[in-house]
Amino acid sequence: MIYIYDGTWDCFLTAIHHYYYDKQDVSNIESVLCYEPNLIDEYRTITTDVVKAKAVEEAMLHKISSESLENLQKCFFSEIEGREMWILKYIRLGFKIGSRIDSMLGDKTVLDVLIPARKVGIECHRMLGLLRFELLEGSIYYAKIQPDHNIISFISPHFKNRFADQNWIIHDTKRKIASLYNTKKMLLSYMDLSNIPELHSEELKFQALWKNYYKHIAIKNRINPKLQKNFMPKRYWKNLTEKKPD
Repeated sequence: MIYIYDGTWDCFLTAIHHYYYDKQDVSNIESVLCYEPNLIDEYRTITTDVVKAKAVEEAMLHKISSESLENLQKCFFSEIEGREMWILKYIRLGFKIGSRIDSMLGDKTVLDVLIPARKVGIECHRMLGLLRFELLEGSIYYAKIQPDHNIISFISPHFKNRFADQNWIIHDTKRKIASLYNTKKMLLSYMDLSNIPELHSEELKFQALWKNYYKHIAIKNRINPKLQKNFMPKRYWKNLTEKKPD
């Protein structure tokens, strides 16, 4: 039996709920976005049930730990192939031994979850410093990102607190997901946002000032491109104001 879910966290947790309560032998859990059916396996499409998903989250909190739940979420949003079964195996072990699983760093079942979770955590930390907002016409701040992992839900609360009095949009153009904030509520939704307003005239002036500052603040004899790429990977440069051509 292979469970097919819609690719979301809630639908995945619904699949976990069915695994435990339907008592079926499941060989894999695959997203509808990437699975390839064959004539041998039996498939079951899982429909999202928020109540069941919440019940699984609560069970993980009480039977394992909040740290484990956070790691499982980060592993899931790493989008690494095979993560669904890694998470299921981790949950099965966690339900048996409880919070002790957090210290079992040499166990493959634990490492399969912690390694992707750590990669997501590192990228979240980097993006908090590398994300660049641009002021658009209409007094909306807009930031474009294309992270390796689906991290927009992890970083958005930081900017909600940091820029609580501003209207802003964080747009993951790779996944067509946007986080929108209007100084009161934050919304995360699938959006194309292909037609955005032009840059505000004041934004163009500040970008020119920032580029000039970035260019002249560096000590030429101490420029270290290799070290710079370690802290600021080149794949992020296309969205950095200071790295854009004049």
